[in-house]
Amino acid sequence: MLVLATMLYSCASMGRPSGGPRDYLPPIFVGSSPAQGEHNVMPKRVEIEFDELVQLKDQNDKVVVSPSQKQNPTIRTSGRKVVVEFKDSLMPNTTYSIDFADAIQDFNESNPIDAFSFAFSTGDSIDSLQISGILLDAHTLEPQQKMLVGVHTNLDDTAFTNIPLERIARTNDRGQFTIRNLKTGRYRLFAINDVDRDMMFANPAEDIAFLDTIIEPTTLTSLTTDTI
Repeated sequence: MLVLATMLYSCASMGRPSGGPRDYLPPIFVGSSPAQGEHNVMPKRVEIEFDELVQLKDQNDKVVVSPSQKQNPTIRTSGRKVVVEFKDSLMPNTTYSIDFADAIQDFNESNPIDAFSFAFSTGDSIDSLQISGILLDAHTLEPQQKMLVGVHTNLDDTAFTNIPLERIARTNDRGQFTIRNLKTGRYRLFAINDVDRDMMFANPAEDIAFLDTIIEPTTLTSLTTDTI
């Protein structure tokens, strides 16, 4: 009886399971349809899968699709997947990129994936050049967050007043941006506080910035000697 009483007492004293250590890791990309970097596809819907349940935070302010869309795609989560449904028709022979910034987070601890981007091509190849930089306030030199930065192949310096930016990105909380999946060419670079979300400077109340030189992104081949 003493043994049984001790066992019953021990059972009554058991605590709640701790649940293990806290998860500090962001979700991991495991696959997609179409595949990351796939060629010759015209998807109306993109599904990106991760290794755990995910959520989106501030996707309207953070996620951008290039080339820019007249109608914004629908972007949502479904369990472990992020689903993007296009409303515009896709252009032929074009590289499309979906830049999520840090909008994708795990569901339980809100650990974000930083600078996650997805790309596919409706043509035979993926354009891979990019332009990166930082956007600062001209008066305070403080980083400017959630600003739209984009390029035009139309080199007229007033093109962005009546034509939507062609390929775009948004600045992060440090004012940094990367415009991805550019093809070889000459570009003008603009930044807009795009209040009316038309991707051009048509509202005098919007803050603007531009680079007064033409940018030609290029690749550089580097040869490294293996010394092992």
